[in-house]
Amino acid sequence: MFAIEPVNDDAGKCAVMDTTKMPWEPTGLSGVSIKSLERVIHPKKGRETVLVKLEPGAALPKETLKDRLELFVLEGSVQDEHGAYTEHTYVWNPPGLTLTLSSPSGCVMYMKRRVPIYPDDAQRERRLIDARTAKWLEFPHRGADVLHLYKDPNGLETGRIGHVHTGRQLPRHDHSIGEETFMIEGCMKDEYASYTQGTWFRMACGVPHAPFTEDLRAKMLIREGDLVW
Repeated sequence: MFAIEPVNDDAGKCAVMDTTKMPWEPTGLSGVSIKSLERVIHPKKGRETVLVKLEPGAALPKETLKDRLELFVLEGSVQDEHGAYTEHTYVWNPPGLTLTLSSPSGCVMYMKRRVPIYPDDAQRERRLIDARTAKWLEFPHRGADVLHLYKDPNGLETGRIGHVHTGRQLPRHDHSIGEETFMIEGCMKDEYASYTQGTWFRMACGVPHAPFTEDLRAKMLIREGDLVW
């Protein structure tokens, strides 16, 4: 983790962070800054969600992952010993993998670290998905397209990118296992707030809402299941 101070660490509370209004925080690493969205310090439930900015030529220290690490490239490109990842590429790295993230041209990425949930996390395959070229599924009854990123075979934990069309009202639902969302593009609204590009929000378990779009589509990175701490 980048720091040890907790951020939005109460799973029983909803949280909304507009990253476009947040300053970049220095990390002590040359050319590396972050925006902290969530940080839970716990041996079994620990997790950190940040936006990471690498200036051209910057790199993170080489590490062998103790936690699961997810990346989604928002701007620019980043690389490691296993490949290079351009804008809107998603990578799921299992614990035990050794990597050195760097960016010759600069990048901004969503980064999620999570203490392993299941004993076989280290045996799960690394996943790499380019959202620009992958096959999306159509859900016309919802007025949306969906790209599934992962579904854990041991339980309910899932990740996906949803792209909701304009002028759509989604069914009211209560997030029984919690959900967190990062707005990649557009705008989604509900009875509580408007979530625009760059907003990260977490719905606590059991909190209902009825999201909808108006004149903008909403493209969202969505994760469910590991909020049941």
